[in-house]
Amino acid sequence: MSASYRLGVDVGGTFTDLFLLCEQSGESWRMKVPSTPEDLSLGIIQGKDQILSTIPNGSEVILHVVNHGTTVATNAILEQKGAKVALIVTEGYKDILQTRRSQVPGGLASWIIWPKPEPLAPLELTIEAPGRLASDGTEIRKFDEAEFRKRLEAIVKQRPDAITVSLLNSFASQIHEHKAKQVICEVFPNTPVSLSSDILPELMEYERTVTTVVNSYVEPRVSLYLDNLLASLEGKARHLRILRSDGGLSSFRLARQFPVSWVLSGPAGGVTGAVSIVARETNHKNLITVDMGGTSTDIALVENGSPRLRRETQIGDLIVKSPSIDVRTVGAGGGSLAQVPEVTKALRVGPESAGAVPGPACYGKGSTMATVTDANAVLGYLPKHLLGGSFVLDIDAAKKAVQNVADALGVSLYEAAEGIIRLSNETVYGALRLVSVEQGYDPKEFSLVAFGGAGPLHANSLGKLIGAFPVIIPPSPGVLCALGDATTVLRHEIGRTFVRILRDTKVPEIVTACDELLQQIIKIMVEEQGVPMENQKHLFQADLRYKGQATNIPVDFSLNALESDGPSYLQEAFETEHEKLFTYRLSADVELVNLRVIAEEKKVTLTIKKLENAESTTPPSSLMVYRTTLVFEGQEFKDCPVWDRLGLRCGHIIEGPCTVTEVDSNTLILPGYVAKIDSVGNIEIWQVEEQLQPSPLTSKGSFSTVEVDIFENALRNARNEMDTLMTRTTMSPAIREQQDEFNVIAEPSGKMIVGQFGSFIPGFLQVWKGSIEPGDIFLTNDPYSVDGAVSHHNDWLILIPIFIERKLIAWTANFGHMTDVGGSVPGSLPCAADSIFEEGVQIPVTKIASRGAWNADLMEVIYRNVRLPEWNRSDVRALVAACEIAGKRMTELYTRFGDGSFFAIIDELLRRNKRAVGSILASAIPDEPAYFEDYIDDDGQGVGPWKIACTMSKRGEKLHFDFSKTDPQSPSSINFYLNINMFKMFVGIYLLVVYDSSVVANDGFHDLIDVDIPEGCLLRPIRPAALSCRTHMLARLMDLLSGLLGQRAPEFMTAAGFSDSPHFMYSGYRDNGEWYQLYWIGFGGIPARPIGDGPDGHCLWPAMKAIPNEFLEMYYPLSIEVFDTVADSGGPGRYRGGNAQRIFWRFLEEGQMSIHDDRWLSKPWGVLGGEPGARSTKVLVRYSESENDPPREVLGSKQDHIKVCSGDVLEWITWGGGGWGDPLEREPETVALEVARKLVSFEGAKRYGVVVSPDLSVDEDGTKLLRKKMKEEQSSRSTIEICNRGGTWEELKANCWKETGLRPPKWPSEVQLRGPMTKTPYFRAWQKAQIKGASKG
Repeated sequence: MSASYRLGVDVGGTFTDLFLLCEQSGESWRMKVPSTPEDLSLGIIQGKDQILSTIPNGSEVILHVVNHGTTVATNAILEQKGAKVALIVTEGYKDILQTRRSQVPGGLASWIIWPKPEPLAPLELTIEAPGRLASDGTEIRKFDEAEFRKRLEAIVKQRPDAITVSLLNSFASQIHEHKAKQVICEVFPNTPVSLSSDILPELMEYERTVTTVVNSYVEPRVSLYLDNLLASLEGKARHLRILRSDGGLSSFRLARQFPVSWVLSGPAGGVTGAVSIVARETNHKNLITVDMGGTSTDIALVENGSPRLRRETQIGDLIVKSPSIDVRTVGAGGGSLAQVPEVTKALRVGPESAGAVPGPACYGKGSTMATVTDANAVLGYLPKHLLGGSFVLDIDAAKKAVQNVADALGVSLYEAAEGIIRLSNETVYGALRLVSVEQGYDPKEFSLVAFGGAGPLHANSLGKLIGAFPVIIPPSPGVLCALGDATTVLRHEIGRTFVRILRDTKVPEIVTACDELLQQIIKIMVEEQGVPMENQKHLFQADLRYKGQATNIPVDFSLNALESDGPSYLQEAFETEHEKLFTYRLSADVELVNLRVIAEEKKVTLTIKKLENAESTTPPSSLMVYRTTLVFEGQEFKDCPVWDRLGLRCGHIIEGPCTVTEVDSNTLILPGYVAKIDSVGNIEIWQVEEQLQPSPLTSKGSFSTVEVDIFENALRNARNEMDTLMTRTTMSPAIREQQDEFNVIAEPSGKMIVGQFGSFIPGFLQVWKGSIEPGDIFLTNDPYSVDGAVSHHNDWLILIPIFIERKLIAWTANFGHMTDVGGSVPGSLPCAADSIFEEGVQIPVTKIASRGAWNADLMEVIYRNVRLPEWNRSDVRALVAACEIAGKRMTELYTRFGDGSFFAIIDELLRRNKRAVGSILASAIPDEPAYFEDYIDDDGQGVGPWKIACTMSKRGEKLHFDFSKTDPQSPSSINFYLNINMFKMFVGIYLLVVYDSSVVANDGFHDLIDVDIPEGCLLRPIRPAALSCRTHMLARLMDLLSGLLGQRAPEFMTAAGFSDSPHFMYSGYRDNGEWYQLYWIGFGGIPARPIGDGPDGHCLWPAMKAIPNEFLEMYYPLSIEVFDTVADSGGPGRYRGGNAQRIFWRFLEEGQMSIHDDRWLSKPWGVLGGEPGARSTKVLVRYSESENDPPREVLGSKQDHIKVCSGDVLEWITWGGGGWGDPLEREPETVALEVARKLVSFEGAKRYGVVVSPDLSVDEDGTKLLRKKMKEEQSSRSTIEICNRGGTWEELKANCWKETGLRPPKWPSEVQLRGPMTKTPYFRAWQKAQIKGASKG
């Protein structure tokens, strides 16, 4: 029988890697050839020909199969070189990709510098389809084919390359998407169409849409590529298969149809290669893989020979719901740049990269910036000659680049080089923990497998950090992906949404649904993949969660076990996994969400040819290429051997320190470690003896600059771990989806060392007089008990002291917004409360666990006073778990660094922040005072506007904020008890985010900020002043800071905008007697910024995002009929303010609602010539009274107990962001494009001085005339104010009824204010100022 060969091919941007395997003998050949970017298939064919030329009669060989992994689809997305995609959405949802669930990534103030990416399907190619389905798949409005055909005509001339159809609730029924496709195929007969119900038939409309758009975006390009490749292989290979993101293979036809399934094909190849060469060929079945290349490092975990999978994939800024190997990527690679920002003088490594050009300095292409590769070269870890001697490194250039870093840090050359390596390794270490420790795995039970061009150089150090041994370097680690491609199997999966309460679900229902999926996938595997049924194996999987959670946990299950044990079998499997991931179980119902079947080709036994056995454990000296000097931990090791890997044999043992070199990679073996060569050529690195660690309590307080950076990075990772647990496990949508939770890690005295909203601890320590012991847990939600550290009763704060050997080393704390805490209205946020006694249960600082013993009785008393006790119980458990996890991380850091260094590093981090902020204050903030004021329009009781005013001035090295001109506390609930530390943190983060956004903010700079807030004012109310509507005052501080800092530092000068969190609450009893209660936060127009336009319909607050409307419609008696943005609502400017959000809520059952809102009278101001954004409006349309002529009721901004009936519609429009700069300076073509995108109207374009023709082109003559006229009008004005508020308050009030339909509020000075604040000197001074001002008027 003639030999049969399979070829694995992995195509990268620079090189194409090939691995040829003889299926009978196990012999293999490897090759690396240059990629051919103009046509990647050419490089594959050239590589194929070259590798076949190395075997007997290679030119006559017909390959059995070519298995191909590629980044073609990934690169099309990252480089934005995909198709022109048209998007079909449900009527009212045109902006689904534009608003991106409203999330701005990053921390507080990130919106100032975040460049919003363009959607892959542009708005000008987005068509709204008439027709509507309910969440159960029933038809609300019929699909109107004739109207849809008419709308499609609008994009015929634009000739889209591909079309996506993603209609609301299509996971429940395909009927409307299929009707849409029929019409599309008639209008665009040769254009590929992707249906979301085919690509991802699962709940969550944005994720399903973006996933399907990605499929359309890459399909034409990859189809052409695959067609060319298949044609080139004709007669040379029997089969062409493509590696999927989940590590399986797809047939040519399926790969062409579903390219989204292989967008992460490249990283998957390396993991499958590690499985093939390590897990299958050795006794090491549990692996953590590290694939380090030039710009990034990919980390994955393999358990018992199977890679862990995840249900979503991140590509750039996009989250794509497609199964993939759970690869976590960090911006640390050989080309990662090392920098020292002037502000902080802290070492930063990555994520910025030198790229292929110019590359590292040692590549000799002109770069002067140090990279990780340069640091490796300086330390002697890289040989001077690479790629088999064809590439010579410029070591002097590397030393010069690294010396620049050393000079900036004030350290030696070698210290800087080692610092770069250590910090890069620490970044990878965080990802290693993410796939292991944070998923409930002990890394000591795993081996670390490193590959890629740079992975083997860092592998030994990474194994030492994570404790995973042996560290394994596969043969030819630079082409391991190609090996993985060659040795994996065909795979496919299908699934469906199947939402049920598990305990109420009959087993036959599940079995029937699974059988239907099974028959479908068997047919696909046979007909599309060519795998006979007898060669298939099938795996059943269910996504489950506790009812109320949003994150699903996939669980494998057996139909036989399910039939024998019932639903409890699935429940136990789910709860076991939940406990492993998050450390606890709940008593809540378990919900079944999705079912799927995964089919795989049964594995073919492939033999990898074994190495010859060595005659001795010591390699012959002939394999030593030369000797060199290696530097490690400040010590120079001379005469270290450099071994030639190609000659090493099974059984050879080499001792560190040394390096092993080969054509595509280099391996570093550290002092104290040995490397053994196994039978298939893997290098196994083992520790010679246990490394002795000093006792943490006796270690000295010394540290290096790099150790401070490592510690800082670890703090960032710990905080991220807390956030992840909270958003994945909590019930309250405000926490789970909208991420209204904020955490803190503090040192023993309470100073925050990582966090965002300032430290909660000092306020607690001021009032707590009892004992603080190991195992104690504290709870509070009372702002008056903790000096405003939490600001209303819905925020429940958990605090945990962290001890080692009874020594307090840290505090961890986390608060989250509970959906309900009792009180006079559902949701516990009454607009008209006149005291905190109406705002729900008050929990003063309380010890809820003492020495580890939980006070269950006390907690039950608390839960008895809320409307959703199961949610609160679950969320408290999550808060505690998050704090406990952070406590473990602090304990690990303490043990790792030792007592003295632990606290010394913390002190240095605090000092570093102080130096950084001090530097910014000295250089960026002028000495002249700045004054700014802003307003809350009303208090919901007809009184307003309420002024918040501040004077900012420099006093020596300090920045002083004086709020003495702020209005007194309100008798209603708009008061905000501003915690001083929180405000200082706001100031510090605003400063740092512009100058060094990578800094981990802490309390170190606090004594550089002085804040005076008079007792009895809106920002320092006296108990029992109500606080439940404080969200507007909290958010208005963001505009205030922009106004203050922007007057003196242009980089902070943003307009006003969505500086609020509009709340909507809806509750009642369903017809079946079940209670429902929704708390929802809306979003609006982000202000225009110095870097550009404000995003439309987004959120200023960090990481918050909109709740999926399909989720809302499934769980609440609601239909969200419109969810888009409003043209022209963003203020015109050189940079446009973000447009407002429009939401039309149709109520399906009787209930009551509450609304919190503002900016209904005032307008979000524009700056530097920019115009203000539009106001918010709220109208309740009473369709329950008349379907044809319903009454329209204009609602005030803050109302409770609004009764609604089935059929009524709330039309809510939030406000737009103010504009930045002169609108006449905006590019006319940009304005015309936004008219095409319906972000600006034809009439609205004239506010920019632009005339847009009906064909959407710029009328150049008309524009020239209009702009000339508008400039003349501008020049006639005496001055242009810094802030354009759209008129004076007197003018706004005079036009209030006409423009809003509401009566203007009365000034606070026009009503008699009562309360304890009237006794304060501040109030008496305020009264006098009002009388004096009135007499002048």
